[in-house]
Amino acid sequence: MRGSSKTNRVLEPAHENRLMRLSFAVNSYKMAGMLRRGIFFIVLLFLIMGAAFGQTGLLRDYVGLINQTFHPDIVAYLEKFKADFEKQGNTNAVKGIDAYLKGGSGSGFVYVTPDGDNYIITNHHVITQSYTLSVTFEKQDGTRTKYDGLSILAADEDMDIAILAFSGGQRPFARGLAFLDRPVEEGEDVFSAGFPGLGITTLWQFGRGMVSNAQVRFPAGDDTDRIMGPYIQHTAQVDPGNSGGPLLVQTPEALTGYSVAGINTLSAIYRQAANFSIPMDRVKSFLEDALSAAPQDERSRLDKRIASFIEGLDGGIGGKPVYEHIARYIANSCTAENAEYAITEVFRRAPRQIAANISESFDYSPVEGMNYAVAWTIENSLRSRQGKINIAVDAVSSSGSDRYTVSFKVNGGSISSVWIREYGIWRIGTFGDFAAGDKSFAEKAEQQRKEEDKLRADYFFTIAAGFARVLDRSNGFTADFKLRLGYMGYGIRLYSTGAPFFLGELTTGVYVPIRLKHIALTPYGDFGIGFMHKTYRTDSYLNGGPTQADFGVSFHGGLQLTSSLLPGVFVQGGYQYNLYLANFAGNDVRRDPHIFSVSLGYGW
Repeated sequence: MRGSSKTNRVLEPAHENRLMRLSFAVNSYKMAGMLRRGIFFIVLLFLIMGAAFGQTGLLRDYVGLINQTFHPDIVAYLEKFKADFEKQGNTNAVKGIDAYLKGGSGSGFVYVTPDGDNYIITNHHVITQSYTLSVTFEKQDGTRTKYDGLSILAADEDMDIAILAFSGGQRPFARGLAFLDRPVEEGEDVFSAGFPGLGITTLWQFGRGMVSNAQVRFPAGDDTDRIMGPYIQHTAQVDPGNSGGPLLVQTPEALTGYSVAGINTLSAIYRQAANFSIPMDRVKSFLEDALSAAPQDERSRLDKRIASFIEGLDGGIGGKPVYEHIARYIANSCTAENAEYAITEVFRRAPRQIAANISESFDYSPVEGMNYAVAWTIENSLRSRQGKINIAVDAVSSSGSDRYTVSFKVNGGSISSVWIREYGIWRIGTFGDFAAGDKSFAEKAEQQRKEEDKLRADYFFTIAAGFARVLDRSNGFTADFKLRLGYMGYGIRLYSTGAPFFLGELTTGVYVPIRLKHIALTPYGDFGIGFMHKTYRTDSYLNGGPTQADFGVSFHGGLQLTSSLLPGVFVQGGYQYNLYLANFAGNDVRRDPHIFSVSLGYGW
């Protein structure tokens, strides 16, 4: 056993050596096979990556950059601002206006009908301020193909979809992007494509993410019950400029390797990677309606728009501003033709907070600010003196192709408006006289502003001096210094006469400027408190008594008259009643209670 055991121990190494050689040979054979398979899989991977890369590159042929230009009246108005900034040497503002005047941009993609008609699908908000539209396709090598003169075939404001037609019915594409024929699933990979901005430059961007909520709905605002959606919520990159671009899902059988699952339209501001797309079932429904050969009942659509317009005004309850609601119903042409007058009116007449809000909108987007300004002039015309809006349709009549005249009963009066079909949506083309595209309104407003600048009555600081008559005493001199803050005035008033008499007061009062055509009348009343230093008289004008300083109050009223011929200069007449008590010969008596004055002043 022992020898046998020894023999086994010897053989074991030999046996082990043979096993090692056999194992090495087997492993070498396996490694050669694995190497061959590895090379095969690497080549296959490169082929797959190349195909995917090539397919991704093909997307550029079907996803384009949409550019818009603005109405000529809007451009002319902004050019005025630009000229003013150039005079001031504000180069940053000049550059900002130049960049804005290049037009807004967004993304869109090619859709080809079974009959071969070519269209571009995008968001409504991408084209809503446009005067002309173009689409540009950029290849990976930087070469570009641009198509000008796109027209808006149809749009849905609430759904935020628009379909654009090529000029002259061009058909540059044999095929468009494929549509996904199923709903997306949560957790599924999705891709975004489009041209977001980087500074003032737009760049192609292809992003990847996943579906985080296949069907999401949310309120349209904090103060409304209207629900928006459903949308696809996803995490693929969506930046400003991606609007209107496609949300894609990989489908190997498609021409580009991708199918459209939705249209990117929204991105949450205070959420990380929470982006929203319009799902394909809603897009298809819009396309079927927009491209339907069946005649549309436009009068019925108009009636619904007018009803929605009136409903959103909500009677002006509580003085709540409604200009943002009205702005949704104003045609681009109406904004462009009336913006200059409207902005002047906003800064002359609108409440301070509204003017500030519209100014902020103008800084962010000049066209949006103009739109809001025109909407405010319409809102202002609808409100009664009590702030209510009582409005109802009076009559609707056709006034031409795609044009209706709509008369409203407003607070016991009547206002006529013209509604036009813009982008397939009924909007306000004119409203009353002040939003009728009449350039003379802006000219009149500018002239009135110049006259009011000459006819200054709401001063910040005034100084006046002139003649004073203290009854039962003598003639003298008066001087008045006032700080004016709105309707309130605070200051110092002085009187002095030849007979020993001096009156100095601190005053506070109310000033109400009333502008007429060439003059302004400012009635005022104030209250004074101060001291009177005088010589008391006993039995005759010449017979004087002791000198004493008394304290008391006074009430003063008067009228200022200002003319536009002499800006800043005013004539002031006033009457004052004094309640200054004196202790004379043991009796409390009133002395010198009445003062009349006429003075000449100047205000800043």
